Amino acid sequence: MKKISFKRIYKTALICGLITVSSCKNAFDVKPSGAVDATNAYQNVYDANSAVIGIYGQFLGLADRYIVLNELRADLVSPTANADVYLNQLNTHSETTDNPWADPKPWFKVILSINDAMYHFDDMLKTGKLKPVDYQQRYSDLGVLRAFLYLQVAAQYGTVPYITDPLSNISDLNDATKFPRLTIDQLLPKLAAFVNDPARNLENYAGTDPITGSTAGALLTAVTDGAAYYGGAGAGNSQYYFVPKYIIAGDINLWAGNYNQASIDYKYLMEYGAQRGGYTDAAQSKYTQFKVTGSDFAIVYDQNGVLTDSNIGGTTNNYREIFGMTSGSPTNTADEFHWRIPFNPADNIDPLIDLFANNGSGKYLLAPSQAIINNFNSQVQTNGYNFDGRSKVAIRTINAQPVIAKHIYYYLDPNTFQPINPIQKLGVWLIYRTSALQNHFAESALNDGQNRVAYSLYDRGIQRMFNPLSPNVPGGTVDITNTEQSFLPPPYDFDARSGGPQGYHFDWYREIGTRTRAGLVSSPLSLMNDKIGLENAIIDENARELCFEGYRWTDLVRIARRRGDPAFLADKIYNKLVLEGNPAAAAVRAKLMDPNGWYMPFKL
Repeated sequence: MKKISFKRIYKTALICGLITVSSCKNAFDVKPSGAVDATNAYQNVYDANSAVIGIYGQFLGLADRYIVLNELRADLVSPTANADVYLNQLNTHSETTDNPWADPKPWFKVILSINDAMYHFDDMLKTGKLKPVDYQQRYSDLGVLRAFLYLQVAAQYGTVPYITDPLSNISDLNDATKFPRLTIDQLLPKLAAFVNDPARNLENYAGTDPITGSTAGALLTAVTDGAAYYGGAGAGNSQYYFVPKYIIAGDINLWAGNYNQASIDYKYLMEYGAQRGGYTDAAQSKYTQFKVTGSDFAIVYDQNGVLTDSNIGGTTNNYREIFGMTSGSPTNTADEFHWRIPFNPADNIDPLIDLFANNGSGKYLLAPSQAIINNFNSQVQTNGYNFDGRSKVAIRTINAQPVIAKHIYYYLDPNTFQPINPIQKLGVWLIYRTSALQNHFAESALNDGQNRVAYSLYDRGIQRMFNPLSPNVPGGTVDITNTEQSFLPPPYDFDARSGGPQGYHFDWYREIGTRTRAGLVSSPLSLMNDKIGLENAIIDENARELCFEGYRWTDLVRIARRRGDPAFLADKIYNKLVLEGNPAAAAVRAKLMDPNGWYMPFKL
């Protein structure tokens, strides 16, 4: 299988860079020959490929901004004593226009590069320089990536200019008469219209894709395995470098209130192989891929019920291996990963190490908040211990300090937790994984009136919750043919049957729910009759499962907007600041009780 070369991705991005004036030859197969005159750009599919790889290089430069804004502005991350005034501004929602983290230009530079490339793709299609199949793959990929970026900037700035045409000068966006700013409410229908338009065709095409070399098709998350980007470093397969289209479509529909469509998008991807015959191993993959299961990445205890380092960081399918493989090149990445881009060690650039590591080249600017530490410690494991085992992976005590470890496992020795090579920065930007997909599906199902489905995905799993003899559902008789399935209309038609005289299994029989995979005691079944309570529980579960990965601010804004309840957001951040001993806590809460106070100043 031909793989994309992401080596020197930043340099490639600079060469391909401003797509309006330059191009590269096939960046995936040969060394770029350098910039060329604009009149010679976009002549063939290889130039189109170079535009795509250049844009993803620019996008990778947003990794630290994405994590910092979505976590530090929320309640799970706090600044350390090493943090500067600008990080402390984010923490107290007092950003000034000169704050580099609040600068919207880095986001819009990528958006404008996408607009330019899509404009040229249109022209290449009209002039026959791109075949329709090649055009559709690249156009829809960049279009969904742009929708993701717009969703992010809207959640951070509240009102933003929305432009889909090429624009030569980013400063032109300051002209509100030409480019009026849209609120989130005005922007979301436009984003939803794009991702829901059948003409965009988010699906893969048959045949071999020129970029991935995959026989599964195009730039959507593929299901075929491939070699690791660099041996043993755990960067994963190149198909995971591209935006997962169905997930982003689902998230945009979730934000837009199109809950049934969001569930359709999530469910389609979770049953990808069953829908299109795409699984390479029909006997196993369809039971585990894109689903939270007990066979991959579960929290495991020793025979005495104790969670040890060897159990969370072992060599086979343990939870720590989501964030850093200890057993060499990953073998089961397809079960959890949807979107992850490596920082190539040759470039020696990983801004997440700078932010979080407290040894080697790290600056230790950000640490876990006391709020998330307390949250983890408030949970009860099925073995009776009062802590959440995932905390032992997300947070490590290194040099007597609490360290956010999720982003630096490839930088640290798995036993000593000291840098393997202090001057070599090795890591991955993990953007989207199955746990987020499953919990967002639970949220969309809940808001579509499917409370039992929502509870199942969040907590005990489909099989247990739709089995009449399960202790979760009293009463009933044994009939394996007519149990362990939902008997609901699509997209809520789940089949988790297992066993019977034929020993058959159906797609969902291994799915166990996010909370069950973590080894936590089950939430009360009464939550199914309490929509707000169940939604609160799902978002709280997101905090523990997805902490520090860049989901938290958007989760809080989405729920607070939907309910018209700013206290949902304000109280969580107030609690974080109180636990920090921050004297600004009350003033910050008062500001956040007005939804206009949620957003950073927008100045290009």
